[in-house]
Amino acid sequence: MNEQNLDQILDEIRQEDVSGETLTAAQERVWAKLAAPAVCAEYRADYGRGDLSEARQLLLQDHLSRCVECRRVLTAGPKVIAMPARPARRFTVPKWAIAAGVAAVALVAGRHQIDSLLAPSGPRATVEAISGAAYTMTGEPLIAGAALGEAQVIRTGRGTRSTLRLADGSTVEINESSELSIRAAWSGQSIHLERGDVIVHAAKQRRGGLHVITRDSVATVRGTIFTVSTGTAGSLVGVIEGSVGVTQPNSEKVLKPGEHSATTVTLQNVSVKDAVSWSPNAEQYFTLLSELSSIEKQLTPITERTQARLLAALPLDPIVYGALPNLGPTVSQAVSLIEQRSNESAVLKQWWQSAQASEIKQIVDRIRTLSPLLGDELVFALTKQQLPLVLAEVKPGQQAAIKAALDPLGPLPYAFAGGLLVVSDNPAHLAAVLAQLGQGAQSPFALEIAKHYQRGVTSLLGVDLQAIQRHELTGDMRYLFIDQRADDSEISLAFAGPRTGIASWLATPAAASSAEYVSSDAVLAFSATTRNPQQMFDELTTQLARWKPGFTDGLRKIEAETGVAFSTDLAAALGTDFTFAVETPTLPIPGWILAVEAYRPEIYTATMQRFVEAANRQGLPSPLTLKQETVNGLTWYSLQMAGQPIQLHWTFDRGYLVQGGDRATVQRALATRSGGFPLVRSAKFRQQLPAASGLHYSGFVWANVGETFGNLSALVQNPAMQKLMANREPALLTFTGETERIRSASRTRLSSLLFDMLLSQGPTKL
Repeated sequence: MNEQNLDQILDEIRQEDVSGETLTAAQERVWAKLAAPAVCAEYRADYGRGDLSEARQLLLQDHLSRCVECRRVLTAGPKVIAMPARPARRFTVPKWAIAAGVAAVALVAGRHQIDSLLAPSGPRATVEAISGAAYTMTGEPLIAGAALGEAQVIRTGRGTRSTLRLADGSTVEINESSELSIRAAWSGQSIHLERGDVIVHAAKQRRGGLHVITRDSVATVRGTIFTVSTGTAGSLVGVIEGSVGVTQPNSEKVLKPGEHSATTVTLQNVSVKDAVSWSPNAEQYFTLLSELSSIEKQLTPITERTQARLLAALPLDPIVYGALPNLGPTVSQAVSLIEQRSNESAVLKQWWQSAQASEIKQIVDRIRTLSPLLGDELVFALTKQQLPLVLAEVKPGQQAAIKAALDPLGPLPYAFAGGLLVVSDNPAHLAAVLAQLGQGAQSPFALEIAKHYQRGVTSLLGVDLQAIQRHELTGDMRYLFIDQRADDSEISLAFAGPRTGIASWLATPAAASSAEYVSSDAVLAFSATTRNPQQMFDELTTQLARWKPGFTDGLRKIEAETGVAFSTDLAAALGTDFTFAVETPTLPIPGWILAVEAYRPEIYTATMQRFVEAANRQGLPSPLTLKQETVNGLTWYSLQMAGQPIQLHWTFDRGYLVQGGDRATVQRALATRSGGFPLVRSAKFRQQLPAASGLHYSGFVWANVGETFGNLSALVQNPAMQKLMANREPALLTFTGETERIRSASRTRLSSLLFDMLLSQGPTKL
């Protein structure tokens, strides 16, 4: 087009007669774009991302439901995503596989829509009581008994209080000047609080959970009492009874009675009492908070013991030592809780009334009878001569009562000695133990036991491994101890000198960065700092050569055929910091990443190339292909076997090799390290960190299966298994390597998990 034609077109545009209505409409469109609130940009950036957390997805859906402009912009046309070119396939995919894949992708992409479509029919809530004036968005007044439909917005006026009853049986107290709507899905109902205050009495949820969503907060419960407030100053969530999971910007936590969480500093000093003071039932809530606080004090973990009073009575050569608190009070409390919970759980009630449970009740009755007669600790031990025994202090003047309680149980070998009750498995062993009492009190094992008491224990298990066996690979292990304290548990493995063998591969504590590639949504993660990989490989091959003749010759043959020296090439190229993680499951398999410190990336790449060439020379049915490309200044490598869907993708970032099964997962790991929300910096990770882990640790194991698979609980028929899947908390185990010891610590207790597993078997199997 020449300049003359362009000038002609411009003249025609200037001379065109435009109506006032058209001009006004154009001005409004321009102004709408210029005046779009800043918050919209944040939500539009989230649109189309596949790695949003469930809480963020709920906030995005809520915003789109209220913002007409965002819906228009984000749904104006199809979103085009450039996909990398793929090599031609040499096989034909069956039609049924294509159909299944399309169905699976559609199911995942539209899971939220499907979740909503499967919601029960009928009203979402009913107005149970109202004092003052409340209206719908259309201006219709609300009266007691009125039904509320899906996403129907209601507002309360000044001086108005209202109570709603949701379809699941939950009740919602609404304060004045509040605005909210209620929506339903298969996975549970959600209360969208635009502004104001609510107090929610959440009913027990049959599936999923009840969500209360504000602009910057999501509270999730399955049956409890809590309050949520939101306004210009931010949002506040407080708990009156039970526990509430709260997701707020850069924070995820679980609140207990009396605790609260705010999205701004301004609201941090607002107490739960202040948050519910507007309710007519405020006094009732205050009383409930007081009672719960009193109960919580009564349920304080068993007091840690710092003195080993029964240690002085150990017989000769003890090799196993276990100590438990007097379980009488705890057992009585457990029975009361079981009986109370049985009124709410049909499964537990059926089991508690079964014949198998009656046997447990008999044992419980015996414990209740004996516990007041004994001291605060019971010790069981095993000697090198295979003599088992149980020790307990006898309270003054209670020998006759103990005898009266034990004699009806049948032939139980026991005796009283020096203020102690001594029990064994037969009369001969009992006599031998009595003759040796006190002779093992100064043994090296007993002195080591005393050190653990100095740190405080509620229960303790110790094993003298050196007295049992010694293995060449595991090194000179000496003692194994499992300590349970009030706040955490610890496993320690002590050695008779500096660590050797596999146990020496764990390095001493140090700051590490490989775990920062793992997102906060990871299902499983294992991270560690180790000794030099080349030294580890050489030590392992030396041990294998001792066990299997010909191993060295076989290794040399492989190295000659591939041209790869595993020790000097592959192992020497890598560093001492590594992390492996399984990310949130995706199709067709869960995504995984491996982040390893890389000293010499060029050697690693050359080694992989030689390996591929050597493998292809062997005449593989499907040849391997190693590709390299540069995208946005970053060099990517991919390894694929022809005709197979499984691939390896990796790149190098900040001195680390980052590898995964697909490039998208690796890119997500890079983004997490560059400014995302890594697992190790998340609130849920830090809440599980045991106090004994210290400033640095040598490694950790993380498992968050419950959060990932909780949504699948509705597909399981067994109610107890539903609870087991949906309510499992994350577990974190840290490792610390010392010169002559390895310690691992955790806040996770096994008792609740074992109890849930017991219930999941059902009464017919117990």
